[in-house]
Amino acid sequence: MSRRYFLAALLLVFSVAAPAAILPPRMGDFNQTGTQPFTPPDAAIFREYGFDVGERASYLAGDRKMELTAIRTNDATGAFGIYHWLRPADGKSVELGERGVEKDDTVLFQYGNYVLTIRGARPEPDHLDALLSILPRFEHTAAPPVSTQMPPEALVANSERLVLGPAVLAKLAPRLPPSVVAFHFGTEGFAAEYNATGGRLRMIVFSYPTPQLARAQVEEFQKVPKTMVKRSGPLIAAVVDPFSPDEAEKLLARVRYRAAVTWSEKPGPRRSENIGEFLFGVVMLCVVLVGAMLVAGVGLGGIRLLLRRWFGGVNRNTEETSFIRLHIND
Repeated sequence: MSRRYFLAALLLVFSVAAPAAILPPRMGDFNQTGTQPFTPPDAAIFREYGFDVGERASYLAGDRKMELTAIRTNDATGAFGIYHWLRPADGKSVELGERGVEKDDTVLFQYGNYVLTIRGARPEPDHLDALLSILPRFEHTAAPPVSTQMPPEALVANSERLVLGPAVLAKLAPRLPPSVVAFHFGTEGFAAEYNATGGRLRMIVFSYPTPQLARAQVEEFQKVPKTMVKRSGPLIAAVVDPFSPDEAEKLLARVRYRAAVTWSEKPGPRRSENIGEFLFGVVMLCVVLVGAMLVAGVGLGGIRLLLRRWFGGVNRNTEETSFIRLHIND
Protein backbone atom coordinates (compact mmCIF):
# COMPACT_ATOMS: atom_id res chain seq x y z
CA MET A 1 0.00 0.00 0.00
CA SER A 2 1.40 3.40 -0.95
CA ARG A 3 2.13 6.10 1.61
CA ARG A 4 -0.77 8.18 0.33
CA TYR A 5 -3.28 5.36 0.85
CA PHE A 6 -1.82 4.66 4.29
CA LEU A 7 -2.28 8.28 5.34
CA ALA A 8 -5.83 8.30 4.00
CA ALA A 9 -6.59 5.11 5.94
CA LEU A 10 -5.37 6.69 9.19
CA LEU A 11 -7.49 9.79 8.62
CA LEU A 12 -10.47 7.55 7.80
CA VAL A 13 -10.09 5.82 11.17
CA PHE A 14 -10.05 9.21 12.91
CA SER A 15 -13.15 10.35 11.03
CA VAL A 16 -15.05 7.18 11.99
CA ALA A 17 -14.07 7.68 15.62
CA ALA A 18 -15.52 11.23 15.47
CA PRO A 19 -18.32 11.09 12.87
CA ALA A 20 -19.55 14.63 13.56
CA ALA A 21 -16.17 16.17 12.77
CA ILE A 22 -14.97 17.22 9.33
CA LEU A 23 -11.32 17.83 10.17
CA PRO A 24 -9.09 15.06 11.60
CA PRO A 25 -7.34 15.35 14.99
CA ARG A 26 -3.97 14.82 13.32
CA MET A 27 -2.36 15.77 10.00
CA GLY A 28 1.20 14.52 9.72
CA ASP A 29 3.22 16.33 12.41
CA PHE A 30 0.31 18.63 13.25
CA ASN A 31 -1.89 17.77 16.23
CA GLN A 32 -5.26 19.39 16.71
CA THR A 33 -5.37 21.71 19.73
CA GLY A 34 -8.89 23.03 19.42
CA THR A 35 -11.97 23.08 17.22
CA GLN A 36 -15.12 25.14 16.88
CA PRO A 37 -18.07 25.40 14.46
CA PHE A 38 -17.70 27.85 11.60
CA THR A 39 -20.21 30.71 11.75
CA PRO A 40 -20.96 32.33 8.35
CA PRO A 41 -20.20 36.07 8.32
CA ASP A 42 -23.42 36.70 6.34
CA ALA A 43 -26.02 34.03 7.03
CA ALA A 44 -28.43 35.08 4.24
CA ILE A 45 -25.78 34.93 1.53
CA PHE A 46 -24.33 31.63 2.72
CA ARG A 47 -27.86 30.20 2.91
CA GLU A 48 -28.40 31.06 -0.76
CA TYR A 49 -25.20 29.22 -1.61
CA GLY A 50 -26.47 26.13 0.23
CA PHE A 51 -24.24 26.29 3.30
CA ASP A 52 -24.47 22.98 5.16
CA VAL A 53 -21.85 22.88 7.91
CA GLY A 54 -18.45 24.31 8.70
CA GLU A 55 -15.61 23.66 11.12
CA ARG A 56 -12.49 25.55 12.15
CA ALA A 57 -9.59 23.79 13.85
CA SER A 58 -6.22 24.84 15.25
CA TYR A 59 -3.13 22.66 14.83
CA LEU A 60 0.33 22.72 16.34
CA ALA A 61 3.59 21.04 15.26
CA GLY A 62 6.44 22.21 17.47
CA ASP A 63 6.50 25.97 17.09
CA ARG A 64 4.51 25.89 13.83
CA LYS A 65 0.85 26.87 14.02
CA MET A 66 -1.85 26.18 11.47
CA GLU A 67 -5.54 27.09 11.34
CA LEU A 68 -7.72 25.04 8.99
CA THR A 69 -11.31 25.93 8.09
CA ALA A 70 -13.60 23.65 6.10
CA ILE A 71 -16.97 24.80 4.73
CA ARG A 72 -19.32 22.25 3.17
CA THR A 73 -22.26 23.12 0.92
CA ASN A 74 -25.12 21.03 -0.43
CA ASP A 75 -23.52 20.90 -3.88
CA ALA A 76 -20.41 22.04 -5.72
CA THR A 77 -22.22 25.03 -7.25
CA GLY A 78 -22.70 26.52 -3.79
CA ALA A 79 -19.04 25.99 -2.93
CA PHE A 80 -18.14 27.69 -6.22
CA GLY A 81 -20.22 30.69 -5.09
CA ILE A 82 -18.76 30.84 -1.56
CA TYR A 83 -15.21 30.58 -2.89
CA HIS A 84 -15.72 33.58 -5.17
CA TRP A 85 -17.50 35.50 -2.41
CA LEU A 86 -14.64 34.99 0.08
CA ARG A 87 -11.80 35.38 -2.43
CA PRO A 88 -9.70 38.50 -1.69
CA ALA A 89 -9.50 41.07 -4.46
CA ASP A 90 -5.69 41.19 -4.33
CA GLY A 91 -5.10 37.45 -4.00
CA LYS A 92 -2.74 35.50 -6.23
CA SER A 93 -3.94 32.38 -8.03
CA VAL A 94 -2.43 29.06 -6.89
CA GLU A 95 -2.81 25.51 -8.17
CA LEU A 96 -4.68 23.87 -5.33
CA GLY A 97 -7.94 21.96 -5.46
CA GLU A 98 -10.10 23.05 -8.38
CA ARG A 99 -9.32 26.74 -7.97
CA GLY A 100 -7.39 28.57 -5.30
CA VAL A 101 -5.97 31.93 -4.28
CA GLU A 102 -3.23 32.97 -1.88
CA LYS A 103 -2.69 36.14 0.12
CA ASP A 104 0.03 36.62 2.77
CA ASP A 105 -0.03 33.50 4.99
CA THR A 106 -3.51 32.39 3.93
CA VAL A 107 -4.62 30.17 1.06
CA LEU A 108 -8.27 29.70 0.06
CA PHE A 109 -9.39 26.99 -2.35
CA GLN A 110 -12.46 25.11 -3.55
CA TYR A 111 -12.60 21.33 -3.78
CA GLY A 112 -15.93 19.90 -4.90
CA ASN A 113 -18.61 21.01 -2.46
CA TYR A 114 -15.97 22.18 0.04
CA VAL A 115 -14.23 25.51 0.53
CA LEU A 116 -11.09 25.26 2.65
CA THR A 117 -8.86 27.92 4.18
CA ILE A 118 -5.35 27.29 5.50
CA ARG A 119 -3.80 30.04 7.60
CA GLY A 120 -0.25 29.96 8.95
CA ALA A 121 1.98 26.94 8.39
CA ARG A 122 1.18 24.53 5.55
CA PRO A 123 0.77 20.75 5.81
CA GLU A 124 2.76 18.41 3.60
CA PRO A 125 1.14 17.81 0.17
CA ASP A 126 0.62 14.09 0.92
CA HIS A 127 -1.10 14.90 4.21
CA LEU A 128 -3.38 17.42 2.52
CA ASP A 129 -4.17 14.93 -0.26
CA ALA A 130 -5.08 12.34 2.36
CA LEU A 131 -7.45 14.80 4.03
CA LEU A 132 -9.15 15.66 0.75
CA SER A 133 -9.62 11.98 -0.09
CA ILE A 134 -11.74 11.26 3.01
CA LEU A 135 -13.86 14.42 3.24
CA PRO A 136 -17.37 13.27 4.27
CA ARG A 137 -20.28 13.69 1.84
CA PHE A 138 -17.98 14.91 -0.91
CA GLU A 139 -19.63 15.84 -4.23
CA HIS A 140 -18.25 17.24 -7.44
CA THR A 141 -19.83 18.83 -10.50
CA ALA A 142 -18.57 21.15 -13.21
CA ALA A 143 -18.56 24.90 -12.67
CA PRO A 144 -21.85 26.71 -13.45
CA PRO A 145 -22.06 27.17 -17.24
CA VAL A 146 -22.99 30.84 -16.87
CA SER A 147 -19.48 31.52 -15.52
CA THR A 148 -18.04 30.62 -18.93
CA GLN A 149 -20.14 33.23 -20.74
CA MET A 150 -18.32 36.27 -19.37
CA PRO A 151 -16.10 38.11 -21.87
CA PRO A 152 -12.48 37.90 -20.66
CA GLU A 153 -11.29 41.22 -22.16
CA ALA A 154 -10.68 43.97 -19.54
CA LEU A 155 -11.98 41.75 -16.73
CA VAL A 156 -10.94 42.95 -13.26
CA ALA A 157 -9.13 40.08 -11.55
CA ASN A 158 -10.95 38.41 -8.64
CA SER A 159 -14.10 40.50 -9.14
CA GLU A 160 -16.38 37.63 -10.20
CA ARG A 161 -19.35 36.65 -8.05
CA LEU A 162 -22.03 33.97 -8.49
CA VAL A 163 -25.63 35.21 -8.10
CA LEU A 164 -28.18 32.58 -7.02
CA GLY A 165 -30.71 34.63 -5.07
CA PRO A 166 -31.99 37.99 -3.79
CA ALA A 167 -29.45 38.37 -0.95
CA VAL A 168 -26.41 38.35 -3.25
CA LEU A 169 -28.28 40.41 -5.84
CA ALA A 170 -29.00 43.10 -3.22
CA LYS A 171 -25.28 43.36 -2.44
CA LEU A 172 -24.14 43.58 -6.06
CA ALA A 173 -26.99 45.33 -7.87
CA PRO A 174 -29.68 46.66 -5.48
CA ARG A 175 -31.38 48.47 -8.35
CA LEU A 176 -32.45 45.15 -9.91
CA PRO A 177 -35.61 43.76 -8.24
CA PRO A 178 -35.57 39.98 -7.62
CA SER A 179 -38.93 39.74 -9.39
CA VAL A 180 -37.34 41.06 -12.58
CA VAL A 181 -34.53 38.51 -12.42
CA ALA A 182 -37.08 35.76 -11.63
CA PHE A 183 -34.96 33.32 -9.65
CA HIS A 184 -37.96 30.96 -9.46
CA PHE A 185 -37.14 29.90 -13.02
CA GLY A 186 -33.86 28.47 -11.78
CA THR A 187 -31.99 31.54 -12.98
CA GLU A 188 -28.26 31.73 -12.30
CA GLY A 189 -26.21 34.89 -12.66
CA PHE A 190 -22.52 35.74 -12.75
CA ALA A 191 -21.28 39.24 -11.98
CA ALA A 192 -17.91 40.83 -12.69
CA GLU A 193 -16.29 44.23 -12.97
CA TYR A 194 -14.63 45.49 -16.16
CA ASN A 195 -12.15 48.22 -16.84
CA ALA A 196 -13.45 50.81 -19.29
CA THR A 197 -12.31 54.18 -20.50
CA GLY A 198 -13.04 56.53 -17.64
CA GLY A 199 -13.86 54.01 -14.91
CA ARG A 200 -15.25 50.58 -14.14
CA LEU A 201 -18.48 48.87 -15.08
CA ARG A 202 -20.22 46.04 -13.27
CA MET A 203 -22.06 43.60 -15.50
CA ILE A 204 -24.23 40.66 -14.47
CA VAL A 205 -25.03 37.92 -16.98
CA PHE A 206 -28.13 35.88 -16.12
CA SER A 207 -28.75 32.45 -17.62
CA TYR A 208 -32.31 31.16 -18.13
CA PRO A 209 -33.42 27.60 -18.87
CA THR A 210 -34.61 28.49 -22.39
CA PRO A 211 -34.21 31.36 -24.87
CA GLN A 212 -37.99 31.84 -24.78
CA LEU A 213 -37.92 32.66 -21.06
CA ALA A 214 -35.04 35.09 -21.58
CA ARG A 215 -36.88 36.77 -24.45
CA ALA A 216 -39.96 37.30 -22.26
CA GLN A 217 -37.97 38.47 -19.24
CA VAL A 218 -35.77 40.99 -21.04
CA GLU A 219 -38.76 43.29 -21.36
CA GLU A 220 -38.92 43.51 -17.54
CA PHE A 221 -35.23 44.40 -17.39
CA GLN A 222 -35.74 47.22 -19.88
CA LYS A 223 -38.22 48.84 -17.46
CA VAL A 224 -35.58 49.22 -14.72
CA PRO A 225 -34.17 52.79 -14.72
CA LYS A 226 -30.45 53.40 -15.30
CA THR A 227 -29.98 49.87 -16.57
CA MET A 228 -28.76 48.78 -19.99
CA VAL A 229 -29.50 45.23 -21.09
CA LYS A 230 -28.88 42.82 -23.94
CA ARG A 231 -30.23 39.34 -24.68
CA SER A 232 -28.23 36.63 -26.42
CA GLY A 233 -29.92 33.24 -26.60
CA PRO A 234 -30.87 32.23 -23.03
CA LEU A 235 -28.64 34.97 -21.59
CA ILE A 236 -29.55 38.45 -20.38
CA ALA A 237 -26.63 40.78 -19.67
CA ALA A 238 -27.29 43.87 -17.54
CA VAL A 239 -25.07 46.85 -16.73
CA VAL A 240 -26.54 48.82 -13.81
CA ASP A 241 -25.77 52.48 -13.20
CA PRO A 242 -23.20 52.82 -15.99
CA PHE A 243 -21.05 55.94 -15.77
CA SER A 244 -20.98 56.02 -19.59
CA PRO A 245 -23.75 54.57 -21.80
CA ASP A 246 -21.29 54.27 -24.67
CA GLU A 247 -18.83 52.21 -22.64
CA ALA A 248 -21.68 50.07 -21.34
CA GLU A 249 -22.84 49.45 -24.90
CA LYS A 250 -19.34 48.35 -25.89
CA LEU A 251 -19.21 45.92 -22.99
CA LEU A 252 -22.65 44.46 -23.72
CA ALA A 253 -21.66 43.94 -27.35
CA ARG A 254 -19.01 41.46 -26.24
CA VAL A 255 -21.61 39.15 -24.66
CA ARG A 256 -22.41 36.34 -27.08
CA TYR A 257 -24.01 33.10 -26.05
CA ARG A 258 -21.77 30.09 -26.63
CA ALA A 259 -23.28 26.66 -26.16
CA ALA A 260 -20.92 24.43 -24.22
CA VAL A 261 -20.93 20.79 -23.15
CA THR A 262 -19.70 20.39 -19.57
CA TRP A 263 -17.74 17.31 -18.57
CA SER A 264 -17.46 16.47 -14.90
CA GLU A 265 -13.97 15.22 -14.04
CA LYS A 266 -12.18 14.43 -10.85
CA PRO A 267 -11.02 17.76 -9.43
CA GLY A 268 -7.42 18.69 -8.81
CA PRO A 269 -4.31 17.35 -10.54
CA ARG A 270 -3.02 15.75 -7.33
CA ARG A 271 -6.08 14.14 -5.83
CA SER A 272 -5.51 10.55 -4.66
CA GLU A 273 -8.10 7.85 -5.14
CA ASN A 274 -10.78 7.59 -2.50
CA ILE A 275 -9.80 5.05 0.19
CA GLY A 276 -13.30 3.56 0.10
CA GLU A 277 -12.99 2.87 -3.62
CA PHE A 278 -9.54 1.36 -3.04
CA LEU A 279 -10.80 -1.04 -0.34
CA PHE A 280 -13.81 -1.97 -2.46
CA GLY A 281 -11.47 -2.78 -5.35
CA VAL A 282 -9.33 -5.03 -3.10
CA VAL A 283 -12.42 -6.92 -1.89
CA MET A 284 -13.70 -7.37 -5.42
CA LEU A 285 -10.29 -8.67 -6.56
CA CYS A 286 -10.33 -11.27 -3.76
CA VAL A 287 -13.84 -12.36 -4.74
CA VAL A 288 -12.78 -12.75 -8.37
CA LEU A 289 -9.68 -14.79 -7.41
CA VAL A 290 -11.66 -17.11 -5.11
CA GLY A 291 -14.28 -17.57 -7.82
CA ALA A 292 -11.58 -18.39 -10.37
CA MET A 293 -10.04 -20.99 -8.06
CA LEU A 294 -13.43 -22.64 -7.47
CA VAL A 295 -14.15 -22.76 -11.18
CA ALA A 296 -10.70 -24.22 -11.87
CA GLY A 297 -11.13 -26.85 -9.15
CA VAL A 298 -14.58 -27.90 -10.33
CA GLY A 299 -13.35 -27.94 -13.94
CA LEU A 300 -10.37 -30.17 -13.10
CA GLY A 301 -12.54 -32.60 -11.17
CA GLY A 302 -15.11 -32.66 -13.98
CA ILE A 303 -12.44 -33.43 -16.57
CA ARG A 304 -11.16 -36.37 -14.50
CA LEU A 305 -14.68 -37.77 -14.17
CA LEU A 306 -15.29 -37.45 -17.92
CA LEU A 307 -12.00 -39.17 -18.72
CA ARG A 308 -12.86 -42.01 -16.34
CA ARG A 309 -16.30 -42.44 -17.93
CA TRP A 310 -15.23 -42.13 -21.57
CA PHE A 311 -12.05 -44.20 -21.42
CA GLY A 312 -13.10 -46.83 -18.90
CA GLY A 313 -11.19 -45.38 -16.00
CA VAL A 314 -7.71 -44.12 -15.63
CA ASN A 315 -4.64 -46.19 -14.92
CA ARG A 316 -4.57 -46.89 -11.20
CA ASN A 317 -0.84 -46.45 -10.94
CA THR A 318 -1.12 -43.10 -12.69
CA GLU A 319 -3.98 -42.09 -10.41
CA GLU A 320 -2.08 -43.04 -7.31
CA THR A 321 1.09 -41.24 -8.38
CA SER A 322 -0.95 -38.12 -9.14
CA PHE A 323 -1.36 -37.57 -5.39
CA ILE A 324 1.04 -37.57 -2.45
CA ARG A 325 -0.18 -40.04 0.20
CA LEU A 326 1.17 -40.05 3.75
CA HIS A 327 -0.10 -43.56 4.68
CA ILE A 328 -0.63 -42.54 8.29
CA ASN A 329 -2.59 -45.74 9.08
CA ASP A 330 0.48 -47.90 8.20
